[in-house]
Amino acid sequence: MNPRTLSIVIAICIGVVSSTASAHYLWVTIDKNAGTHGTTNIYFEGGPGPGDGHYLDPFVECGKTWIRTVDAIKPVEIKTKDVMESEKRWLSAELPESAPRSIDSYGKWGVYRYGETDVLLHYYARHLDVESHDDLHELGRAEQMALDIVPHETSGVMELTVLWQGKPAANRTVSVRGPKGMKENLKTDEKGMAQFKIGEKGQYILKTNVEEKDNKGTFEGKDHDMVRHHATMILTLPLDG
Repeated sequence: MNPRTLSIVIAICIGVVSSTASAHYLWVTIDKNAGTHGTTNIYFEGGPGPGDGHYLDPFVECGKTWIRTVDAIKPVEIKTKDVMESEKRWLSAELPESAPRSIDSYGKWGVYRYGETDVLLHYYARHLDVESHDDLHELGRAEQMALDIVPHETSGVMELTVLWQGKPAANRTVSVRGPKGMKENLKTDEKGMAQFKIGEKGQYILKTNVEEKDNKGTFEGKDHDMVRHHATMILTLPLDG
């Protein structure tokens, strides 16, 4: 292999590795058929399902997961365990309370290099296990989360407010994925709000992010040029009443 061809191959390989790592997000899911009150499974993968868990270590070591219910709005931390099964790896915990509930998880991943830029990555994930407007209203805001997506449904339309450190985050992209291939990419207005029309009943997945481009510093001995925060939410729509 000549030097030029080798350089191209190396560049492609580096691109694949970077793309794979950067495409990971934190996800909270609930298995209602496991355990007395169900089990939460937490993944750090491209989608809300098990993978090799190659990048999971920071969440095992320092991540936090909470449960909130209508009767106990204040977040209560729940302990997760590191699960390895059939070459798959994730975090799991039996839930202490039944629905309605919000399971919220956060972790600081660390510094990752994108091209020539070193980025400190934070991840926030929520699963809203609710069926009514009232429960959604009570559990919609997770105040312990610096980056949060707050949903509100009215007349078949889902209104979303992206909050960064408790304040509206304007001009942020919100990715929406729903049943039967439904896809929308929204942009928040000056009030941090965006909306979409609810389609088929099923699972809806939301993603957004906030960047602190001038936030330079050091984390665990590694310098970073900026800080990026990613948030995901999973919920079932439409609500029943």
